[in-house]
Amino acid sequence: MNADRRGGRAIWLASYPKSGNTWLRLALKSLQDGGAAITLDDIATFAQMPLARRVFDGLLEVDSGHLTDAEIEALRPAFHDVYFGSDGVAELCKIHDRWFRTAAGRPLFDLGHTRAAIYIVRDPRDVAVSWARFANWPVDRSIRFLAGPQSMLRPASDRITGAIPQRIGTWSDHALSWIDESGLAPLVLRYEDMHADLPATLARVVAHLGWDATPSSIAGAVAATQFDRLADEEARRGFREKPPTAARFFHTGRSGGWRDVLTPDQAARIVADHAPMMRRFGYL
Repeated sequence: MNADRRGGRAIWLASYPKSGNTWLRLALKSLQDGGAAITLDDIATFAQMPLARRVFDGLLEVDSGHLTDAEIEALRPAFHDVYFGSDGVAELCKIHDRWFRTAAGRPLFDLGHTRAAIYIVRDPRDVAVSWARFANWPVDRSIRFLAGPQSMLRPASDRITGAIPQRIGTWSDHALSWIDESGLAPLVLRYEDMHADLPATLARVVAHLGWDATPSSIAGAVAATQFDRLADEEARRGFREKPPTAARFFHTGRSGGWRDVLTPDQAARIVADHAPMMRRFGYL
């Protein structure tokens, strides 16, 4: 569904972690600026996750540090009611939660809040390798995380700099929830297609969102977000979204790198865990 047919403010940029969400955010930031060159700091306040504890606590007048995960989840639709409730322009929001309903039956990502949705999917074998590097985990632990129905992201609980937890679930269920269960009709992008032809991918995004963008601005956004350029800037200036556990945020960005890292047994376990969805997206 085209973005201009809905009244909500949120444009969800949803993905399982390490699937290209930050890369797309950078490209969209450049695109909004007419294809201008950008720095990594330019997305410090662009397409951020609406998950900051200080904002959550402030808008709802609660102390999330004293709440359980279930209690926080129960309040998140009300938080979105307030956060997205005022009239205003559409807001791009990165998100890693799977789509789900709270115990009371409310969708966490409600149609009423939503202007549009985009879902990025990536081969889980590459996700497992990238997540292991990002979290500084053994690959086997990363593989188990992708297969865990209760897998969650648990940022620091500090009320000033921390974020509320995010329910991730399995790689397969995550994709299924957003694409088949949410009712939000997301534009589905494969990371591999982004990598192979980013101009075509951005043209699809522009059409989905109803944005105006010229071929030259798309070409500029592609040039601004070449992986080697981003990796070089991170090496020189750092990147605030890189956790202390990771040596670097931008690695190679290539598709199929799992072949150089995973053992045959590790690759087979990922296929056993996720074969139906992998076939659906052409990974098998």
